[in-house]
Amino acid sequence: MARAERLTRAQRRALRAAVPAEGVYGVDSKDAGADSWIGRYVFWAESVDDAKRRRREAGFHHRQITAQWSPGQTPPEGLPSELRGGDGHWYRSRLDHGGWTPWEQLPADYRHPPQGLAAEYPSSR
Repeated sequence: MARAERLTRAQRRALRAAVPAEGVYGVDSKDAGADSWIGRYVFWAESVDDAKRRRREAGFHHRQITAQWSPGQTPPEGLPSELRGGDGHWYRSRLDHGGWTPWEQLPADYRHPPQGLAAEYPSSR
């Protein structure tokens, strides 16, 4: 997985000004349940602050996150068709040997298991 080129400060400001704060946010994160150890998690948020709060409450830590998604930048494989404005659920897709799995709906109060305990959490498998 190639990393995107870093934007300049001016490019980031221009992007923030042009992109609405409300929309789909998400992360690619370490995921012990995936063959490649990478999972993609997306959700709807009303603002950047709301998105940060939801990521934090779900237990995603910076060192686990390999990519972040926002309303201005969506994953190349697309988003779940079920995800609509105001939807409180999380959605997950995992990178397995055959590619990205179909999106699955997770509860609104989803908690990402710590990597050391992932085998003990049935929801992580």
